[in-house]
Amino acid sequence: MEVSAKLKEIMKEIVIPGADAIRGNITLPLKIKDATVSWKSSAPDVITDRAVGRIAAGVVTRGSFDRDVLLTATVSLDGETAVKDIIVHVLKSPTKIKDEDYTAYLFGHFIGEEGEDGEQIYFAVSEEGLNFKDMNGGQPVLTSSVGEKGMRDPFIYRSHEGDRFFLVATDLSIYHRGGWIKNEQGYFDASTTGSSYLVLWESDDLVNWRGPELIKAAPENAGMAWAPEIIYCDETGEYIIFFASSIMDPETRMKAKPNAIYYVATRDFVNFSETKLFIDCQCDGEKNGKEREIIDTTVIKIGDTYYSASKDGDNDEQNGGIRIMKTKDLLNPYSWEKVLDLDELHLDLTDAGVDVLDNSQLEGPEFFRYNKADRKDPSAKEIGIIADRYATGQGYLPLSTSDIEDWDNRKGSWKVLSGSEYSFDKLKKRHGTILRITEKERARLKKAFMK
Repeated sequence: MEVSAKLKEIMKEIVIPGADAIRGNITLPLKIKDATVSWKSSAPDVITDRAVGRIAAGVVTRGSFDRDVLLTATVSLDGETAVKDIIVHVLKSPTKIKDEDYTAYLFGHFIGEEGEDGEQIYFAVSEEGLNFKDMNGGQPVLTSSVGEKGMRDPFIYRSHEGDRFFLVATDLSIYHRGGWIKNEQGYFDASTTGSSYLVLWESDDLVNWRGPELIKAAPENAGMAWAPEIIYCDETGEYIIFFASSIMDPETRMKAKPNAIYYVATRDFVNFSETKLFIDCQCDGEKNGKEREIIDTTVIKIGDTYYSASKDGDNDEQNGGIRIMKTKDLLNPYSWEKVLDLDELHLDLTDAGVDVLDNSQLEGPEFFRYNKADRKDPSAKEIGIIADRYATGQGYLPLSTSDIEDWDNRKGSWKVLSGSEYSFDKLKKRHGTILRITEKERARLKKAFMK
């Protein structure tokens, strides 16, 4: 029976992105416009066709060899039904990377807004996570041709399966905007008229990148989408892309809510959820209960606990700092509990280049794991955290800890590294990302970019 033109158009929208080389969980839409969709998989052990708890259908399990799977979509609209078959090719599982396989580190960053190339992506590498060497002759590795034609605050994430990489960055060019200009409301214009998009790149080898693409991320009436990062949510089987955003009153152009952290979820980096709140503003210590701004969030999972570090409070806001919080429920914005502020640790700052570890001097915190060979105790999960000394223009300050929850440093697990213990080479490292890499990946990067 001939189906209606409306249903035919809906059927055209049923596609599986990257169907010829599936590496991770896929999106199986249950509704398209006014139509409902049900799915049947020829191999549910490879691609599921039923939801399990919070995990939607479309979970992919890669085996020891490639598999073709037939997915059948049954679409219903106004009493009509139509069927569409899609064959997808699921690649075999990559070799699992063990902890001891990581031997080096890749640092992705931008360098500033003084020139046209400053707000692009630069690479540096290190063999022990302390001394980095600039790559590509000090020139950008990736350059944006979309949006504001600038990229800041990059983050590189290794896929859950291990054989892909995603890079997200802020779509912003202060250089092309003519600098940090304040508007008549007293805000920096870039934070209230900024892009609501993020810049996305994808790679299979860290050398050859597909992109750039713009992805819509920020909520309605947002003033910007800044400092994105990615983490995989085991509880839902999807990637969480989180970022800082402000909500503006469209009439007054004043902030209806201070900057907070929001997210979109995705499985395939093509289909994205609606924007939701990720971490709300803090107001403890404020006599009037006023919420402080929050930006620059980084998240790491240790065991079954997620830890975040953020710049809590704008530059001149009181009671703010580099705040670390924790939760076991990643997508519940009200479940985060304070662990500590860095300045509460009372660390020795003699050679730190700052006199206090709070929001007035630091921003852009970034978690990373030290490789097994670089830990003082190989059995301990030693964590690095770097923060940008924006107030003094000295670039990143590294800290380390073997116990994030040592809130008063009674165990002596927290340490500020002295200037003699690290080097970030010649280029200034602005708000960047550190990724653990294998020896094969380091050699590949060195061959491509070490000039």
